[in-house]
Amino acid sequence: MNFIACCGTDIGTSRKVNQDAVSIKTRQIHGTDCYMAIVCDGVGGLAQGEYASSCMRERLERWFLYEYPQIDGNEEAEKIVLERLRKTVELQNKVLYEYGLSRGIRCATTVSALLLAGKSYFIVHVGDSRIYLLDGKVNRLTEDQTLVAREVKMGILSKEDAQRDGRQNVILQSVGADRKVDILTYCGLAAGNFSFLLCSDGFYHHAAERELLQLFYDKNYDSSEQLGKAIEGMIGYLKDRGEQDNISAAVIQYRENI
Repeated sequence: MNFIACCGTDIGTSRKVNQDAVSIKTRQIHGTDCYMAIVCDGVGGLAQGEYASSCMRERLERWFLYEYPQIDGNEEAEKIVLERLRKTVELQNKVLYEYGLSRGIRCATTVSALLLAGKSYFIVHVGDSRIYLLDGKVNRLTEDQTLVAREVKMGILSKEDAQRDGRQNVILQSVGADRKVDILTYCGLAAGNFSFLLCSDGFYHHAAERELLQLFYDKNYDSSEQLGKAIEGMIGYLKDRGEQDNISAAVIQYRENI
């Protein structure tokens, strides 16, 4: 299989600290090319968001490198992988929540993580970062756990009004903020040529879906370095368009006939 992958992050134009944590890890497991892509966005307005996001990222990286390879590839593997991903986030939620309690603070992060094993994908998600599957069209695989998204789902707001709503940053779920967290998991199978894009809200707020498709699906990149330059270029455009938040993205691109 022909994969390339890269990620990038930027502090943005107005923040003093980059509270995003992003990474891509890869290794061959049971003869299959496997990737773990992670985007975590420390919750603004709470203490030590950069600590929360980096801790969540590091725990998932360790799970991928040391625990995931121990899962046998039997017919129950899909269910087991999702359960283990969920458990990993639950454990980090407990750690961050107790860390905050011991210091009299709230310390939290979003997380959107993708495990790609060949063409099979597994996702664990909390918050308002996003994961897209680009395969000729734009498929958003994750659900925003935000106040605005909930009101759209309930029919209180239209999608058009939601895009202009000033409460877009109000998230309802994050890792570490509360004793319990609502963790979403997804799995599926990609087909043909495809790309996965993971990004923080600072990346997607000012990016049109057609741009994501043109940049990360329509274009073929010869190397991770070229893909990285494309991510950096897009981040630059977003800053020019007025994005003030931290901006992060991770991309995995697959081509069958290269």
